Formats: sequence, C-alpha cells, structure tokens
Amino acid sequence: MDEMIKVESEVPFGHLLYAVLKVNDLRLDEFTKHDQMEAHYLAWETVRKQLNPFFRNGTGFEGYLVGHCPDSQAALDAILHINQDILDTIAHQYHFEYGFRSRLMKTLTCEAGDPLAIQVWSTCLGAELATLRAQILRDNAAQNFREHTYKLVGLLPPMAYHEIEEDITQDYAIGSEKDNNLKLSVTWQMLKPDQQDAWLVAQNIGEFGHPLVRKLLNQVRWSP
Repeated sequence: MDEMIKVESEVPFGHLLYAVLKVNDLRLDEFTKHDQMEAHYLAWETVRKQLNPFFRNGTGFEGYLVGHCPDSQAALDAILHINQDILDTIAHQYHFEYGFRSRLMKTLTCEAGDPLAIQVWSTCLGAELATLRAQILRDNAAQNFREHTYKLVGLLPPMAYHEIEEDITQDYAIGSEKDNNLKLSVTWQMLKPDQQDAWLVAQNIGEFGHPLVRKLLNQVRWSP
C-alpha cells in the first residue's frame, strides 16, 4: 500500500443517529466496536475512491464486477442494471405509496432522514450484495481482487467517531495505491435520462451500509 487516504466527514444521517442514541439513552462508544461490519464498509470505500478498476468516480459495486466485466462500459451497464433492479423492486413493493417513494428518494440523497426509508435502502443494499458475493465465488479474478482489497483494509486504523453539536462525525482511512491506468469518468451527460436515477442510487446506496447506521437499525428503536 503506497499510503492511506484520511477522510473526515459527517456520519451518514449523523443528526438523526445522534437523536436516536439520546432517545435510547445509549453512549456512542457502545456502537464503535471494530468488527467485520466496519471492514466491509472500509473495503467498499477503498474500492469506490482509490482501488476502482473501472472508474475515476466509482460507486463501490465495481469490486464485484472484476472478471465479470471486460471494460468500463460493461461495468457501467452492469451497475446501471443492478441499481435499476433496486428501483424496480421499490416501485413494485410500494406501487401506490407515492409519498413514501418520494421520501425514499429524498433520504437517498440525504435531503431527509426517514428511518423507515433508511431501513428499506439498507435492506435493498444487503440483498444485492448477497447476490454479488455469491457471483464472485465462481470467479478467481474477483476473488483475488477482494482478497487484495481486504489485505489493504487490514492495515488501516479503526474508524473513530465524535459527537459534535448534536451531530456525529467520523475519521477513517482508506487504502491507496499508485495507479496510472486511464479510467472512465462517468458524467450525467453520458447517461440517458432513464438511466440517471439508477446511477444516483449507485452513487449513494453505499451509505446505508455504514456500520453505525446498520448497528442502530439492528439494535435500537427509532422513534420515541
């Protein structure tokens, strides 16, 4: 690993998570145990931002497509298909619930922090990743890429969280290596209008796999 890239940012839905902790009379450090869930998120972020095999501005899905997609265009098509499937599932499941579907999209882009919408996106992400993990079991190239990524992640320090002004912030690092390969930069202009929502999902859904978000979803009640 050439170096580590440090990231300082707000935890996804940090204000909401702060409120949930207070409502449930819990301390932040109770949810900062450094387990496999954290390693998964750091691997996702490392692929998305630094080790991306296809794109300059990745999504995190790309690591699952190594060996399956021969080039960037094929990877883009696969990612759009994956995330359109997620949108189609939501449209089918909440066919007449237009208000909730609007809340889902606003939560996706962090314009709102709807607990039920967060749960839906997290469930969709988990289901899709389970399918993709099963797929890479049959591909040596994908397995080797995954092993290399997790080897780098194993060298990273644990994530750190801080409570600041009724918000939760985070400090963490992702793995980095020198890469001189030219990669595709995906822009809205190169996408068809009916592909843009799928790309929006691809760009944002990884936040619903954040370890603190998932732990709170699994372990506490979300409303007073």
